[in-house]
Amino acid sequence: MIFLKSLTFIVWNIALGLFLVVLFKWVLFNAKPRYIFGKRIPLTPGFLVAKREWVFSKVRDILHDYLEQAANPMQRDGYLFKWLKQIRTILWDKTEFIQEWRFLPGKLKDTIRNKIVESFTNLAGNLLRKTVPRLIEQLRVERRIDDYDVQLSIDFFYGYFRRYVYKPLLLAFLVLNLIIGIMNMILFLIIA
Repeated sequence: MIFLKSLTFIVWNIALGLFLVVLFKWVLFNAKPRYIFGKRIPLTPGFLVAKREWVFSKVRDILHDYLEQAANPMQRDGYLFKWLKQIRTILWDKTEFIQEWRFLPGKLKDTIRNKIVESFTNLAGNLLRKTVPRLIEQLRVERRIDDYDVQLSIDFFYGYFRRYVYKPLLLAFLVLNLIIGIMNMILFLIIA
């Protein structure tokens, strides 16, 4: 009878290992939010499911925000305006050498410096506000994002996970917990 009780150590250890691996899979790939007594379980939907959706929505939001800022040059609170302001500041600092030119009046030095800064700032503005949106439109970036959204579905990730992570992890935990269960069984038989 004691020997039969000791065999339960193996069963419980293997069951614990299986439970941990299945829980790991569930935390990563649970597709829907789950509820207990009307309250959502914290790690549902699964981590990869939620982050995948978050990444694609964030990419779309960034693209639309950029296109909106590029279409509206009067918008002063966006990052595009800040980039152009930084470009202007950097160019102003880099053209400091013009002030050291001799034999030129100060007003002419300031005019030359302003013209250089304005021309390169306008060039950068045209590049960021006209050329990049035109390239986004010609390359159909939004359509490509949608294509990647379909191609990189959760089934795609789950297939690779199941093949290269889940099955080897399951076998490793079964073997490890079998060994631990046998050691626990032997220890129980020695003690009992």
